[in-house]
Amino acid sequence: MKDNNTCSNGHIYEASLDTCPYCPGGNTEEETVLDLEPTALVDNDNTSDKTVVMDEVRSDKTAIHKPESSKDESESQIGRKLVGWLVSYTWNKEGQDYQLREGKTTIGASPTSDICLADSEVSDNHATILYRMNKFRIKDEFSTNGTIIDDKEIEEQAELSDGAQIRIGKTEFIIRII
Repeated sequence: MKDNNTCSNGHIYEASLDTCPYCPGGNTEEETVLDLEPTALVDNDNTSDKTVVMDEVRSDKTAIHKPESSKDESESQIGRKLVGWLVSYTWNKEGQDYQLREGKTTIGASPTSDICLADSEVSDNHATILYRMNKFRIKDEFSTNGTIIDDKEIEEQAELSDGAQIRIGKTEFIIRII
């Protein structure tokens, strides 16, 4: 049986070697354990996530690379001015808000919609809200169950004002305009 050494990090290596081949910097029994404390904690939303952001690349740390764009925002929403919100209390008693930006905002059950609703009465491509020349318009996209504005079903499209109530499927919204 060969003689073995154990470094302070618990690695077992052959006694013929001067330093541990598994440790960066060749840790020996006399050396201390690597400093594995994070350099900075990320606390964006006060969750218990212990993900760390490192200021420099280090060989003794595992790095997780963050994707360039956030999945919270649809690709079509990036770079467009925020002009309002749709707010709903239908499915969440705390409230859910959806950003409205310049240009078109699509609403539907399709995952490709800017506002994707998990409502059995919403068509894949249900409605489109258009913001142009400081006005909001909503257009029903030939949905199965229609689009209701202030308790009136719209035929093709209608202008929206601040505080208007919108019903798409079973989901009810109030529009807030900036």
